[in-house]
Amino acid sequence: MRTFFKILSFSVCLLVLAKAPVFAQIVNIEDGRMSHDSTNRFAGKAGVSFSIYNQNAGKDRPNNYLQFTFNGDATYQSKLHTYLLINYFNYLLVNYDTKSQRNTVAQQGYSHGRVNWFQARRLSYELFAQIQSDKARGLNLRTLGGGYLRFRLMKQADKKINVYLGTGLMQEHEEWQNPEEFDRLQTSDLVKSTSYVSARLKARDNVEISAITYYQVGYSQLIEHFRNRVSGEISLGVNINKVLALKTKFNCTYEDQPIVPVTKFVYAIANGIELNF
Repeated sequence: MRTFFKILSFSVCLLVLAKAPVFAQIVNIEDGRMSHDSTNRFAGKAGVSFSIYNQNAGKDRPNNYLQFTFNGDATYQSKLHTYLLINYFNYLLVNYDTKSQRNTVAQQGYSHGRVNWFQARRLSYELFAQIQSDKARGLNLRTLGGGYLRFRLMKQADKKINVYLGTGLMQEHEEWQNPEEFDRLQTSDLVKSTSYVSARLKARDNVEISAITYYQVGYSQLIEHFRNRVSGEISLGVNINKVLALKTKFNCTYEDQPIVPVTKFVYAIANGIELNF
C-alpha cells in the first residue's frame, strides 16, 4: 500500500509540473484486450483525465493548454476472435497570447476499430481502421487502414506478462493546416510499413502496466524521401475495486519529416479515473 501511494503521488506531481505538448493520441491496443480465457464476453471501459501543458503552433509561438479528455473502449471476445473499438476525445482550452489573453477551444480525437482473427494462436492476424483529428496541432483529418501479422513472443504460465510483436502494411491519408500559411492545406497519401511491440504486465492483483511502441515508415513523393514515425505509450492502472481504477499515461511521438513545420518530438503525461463494466 505504501508503494502504491508513492507511485500515485509521483504521478500527480508529474501531471502538475509537466508542460507537455501532445500529439497523435497514441492507440494502446493492449489496454482494450481481455484474457484469452474470456470467451463470448463483452467488456468496456470509460475514463476521464485532466492535464496542463504547452506546445508550439509554429516555430516561435508557444501555446498554453488546459486539457479535458474522455476515452471509451469496447471489446467483444468470441471463442476465436477479438473485436476492439477504441475511442478518444479531447477538448482543449488554448491561450495563444498571455498578453492579450486570447483564448479558443480546440479538439482532438480518434476512433479506432480492430479485429484480431484467431487471437489464441501464437501467430494471429489483425485488420484495423482509424479516423483521427488534432485541430490543436493543425491536423484536420487522418485516416488509416491496414493489417498486421501478430506474433506472441512471450506468455508466462501464470499470465503475469504477455509480449507481442506485430508487422504489416497500412494506407495513410493526412490533411494538415500549415501553421505559417493559414490559407494552405497540405495533404499526403502514403503506403507505410508499420510494426509494433506491445506488452502487458500484471505487477500485482490490482496493478497492471501496459506498453506499446510503433514504428511506421513510408516513401513520400512530396519530399522524395522516407518519412519515419516512432511513437509509444506506457500506461499504469491501479484498480480500486472491480469498477473503479486510477490511470496514469505517458505517450510520445517523434516524426523526422512532418509535412508541415511543427515540433518533431512531442509528449504528454495524463492522470485520470476509469470505469470498467
